Amino acid sequence: MEDLVANQQSQAQLYGAPLATVIEGIGHNLGLTQGRIAQVLGLSAPMLSHLVSGRRVKIGNPMAHARLTQLRSLAEDVASGRVSPEQAAAVVPQIAASQDSWTTSHSLAAAAAPDETTIVRDVQELFRAVADAADWLAAAETVAADHPAIAEVLRVYGASRTATAQEHWHRVLDH
Repeated sequence: MEDLVANQQSQAQLYGAPLATVIEGIGHNLGLTQGRIAQVLGLSAPMLSHLVSGRRVKIGNPMAHARLTQLRSLAEDVASGRVSPEQAAAVVPQIAASQDSWTTSHSLAAAAAPDETTIVRDVQELFRAVADAADWLAAAETVAADHPAIAEVLRVYGASRTATAQEHWHRVLDH
C-alpha cells in the first residue's frame, strides 16, 4: 500500500497529478473509456490499468507519453469550451495515429481550430478579464495620437460589441 502511495506521488511529480486523475479527466471530458484511452495511447489495457492504479509509475514509451500530452491538452480545450466535443472526436483518431514523440499544442489547434467568432470572443474575454471597458477606453485615448491602430485594438476588443470586433478582425486579417 505504501508503494502505491509513493508511486502516485511520483506520478504527481512527473505528470502534475496521479495518472488516475489524469486519465479520469481525459475520459470525462472526451467521453472515452479507459480501454479506448489505452488504444489511443498505444498501450495495452492492462498496462494502463497498472499505471492508473499506481502499480507502475511512468509511461516508458515516448510516443505514448506524447499522445497522453495531446489528449490532456484536447481534454482541457473541451472543458474550457475552446473545442467542441464533436471537434475533439475528430482529433482523437489523429492523436492515435501520431508517430511523433515530440508534440506541441499547435497540431491540435490546427486539427480542431475553433471558429472565428470563438477566437474573437476569447480575445474580448482576455481583455475584459484584465480591465473593464472604461479602463480600455482611457488607455486607447492615451495612445491614440501616437498609435491610432493600437488605440483601435484597445477600443474594439476592450469595450466594443462582438460584431464590431469581428468586423475589425476581418478588416485587419483579411486585408
